[in-house]
Amino acid sequence: MYAYDPRWPQSFEQMKSSLRFAAEGLISEVEHVGGTAIPAAPARDGVVDLLVGVADEKHLAEVAPYIEGLRFTPVDDSKLTEEGVLAEYRRPRYGSTPAYRLLLTSAEGDFWQRAVQFRQAISHCGGSTERYANLKRRLAIMGVDGAQYELSKVVFFRHVEEQQSGGKEEE
Repeated sequence: MYAYDPRWPQSFEQMKSSLRFAAEGLISEVEHVGGTAIPAAPARDGVVDLLVGVADEKHLAEVAPYIEGLRFTPVDDSKLTEEGVLAEYRRPRYGSTPAYRLLLTSAEGDFWQRAVQFRQAISHCGGSTERYANLKRRLAIMGVDGAQYELSKVVFFRHVEEQQSGGKEEE
């Protein structure tokens, strides 16, 4: 578990700029998501997650070489393809530069909306950031595996969603 590093947002902004410059016109949006995007919260692995949106899935093949040119490697068996992620890429740490995970998806899709909504809900819902940080610390201390870690975060997010909607079910 990594303590919050105030350099994570800057690292995100630098990579966002590099991506937009490299793949000009092919990428519609770039968002900072995941644990490193939540101010004051710890992150399990300190990897800066980038949510990269394309307006048209036809651009996927066109944008891949630009992403790979920034030293990203495609993940062949991404578990997130079922969720709406078109492609996943990783980039290891280089010196003081953090590692990155890039999730390429439709900027209009459900995965995009949920990832951004999660970050906003945790960051802006009273007390959620601290509760989320405590949950992550407890899970790390307990040594839970990756699947249980992710499931616990999903349950937490559903609770925050419920709070924001006033407990109403979506129709």
